[in-house]
Amino acid sequence: MSLAEVASDLRRTVEGAAARLEAIPPDRAREPVAPGKWSPQEIIGHLVDSASNNHGRFVRAQLSDDLFFPGYDQEAWVAVQQYATEDWPELLELWRAFNSHISHVVERIPPNVAAAPRLHHSRFFRSSGCGKGAASR
Repeated sequence: MSLAEVASDLRRTVEGAAARLEAIPPDRAREPVAPGKWSPQEIIGHLVDSASNNHGRFVRAQLSDDLFFPGYDQEAWVAVQQYATEDWPELLELWRAFNSHISHVVERIPPNVAAAPRLHHSRFFRSSGCGKGAASR
């Protein structure tokens, strides 16, 4: 799959999900999906955090021969930003716009940069800040 196709797929996925997410009433979006789990707002807030981190990775990867990226404590980021109190439509728009920008960045990565061999990377040295049950979300 080309980077242009990846970017296009990201746009389609986000737009399709956004249409469904906009149908969730704000009061319901603030309620956790189960005891001890995040609310839809916190999940989208986490996806904004993920987009923020990945955006930086896509940019830094084009500027360096090494791919060492910092991890982040997902639970702490969501808690500190208090996504459950955010305006639901504004949070959705932020998520949508950030991913649209990531699509823009990805489709403009030069093929020679994307294909460049990377000998040093942090793939196997990720921080363990995944938080409670992140893999099950």
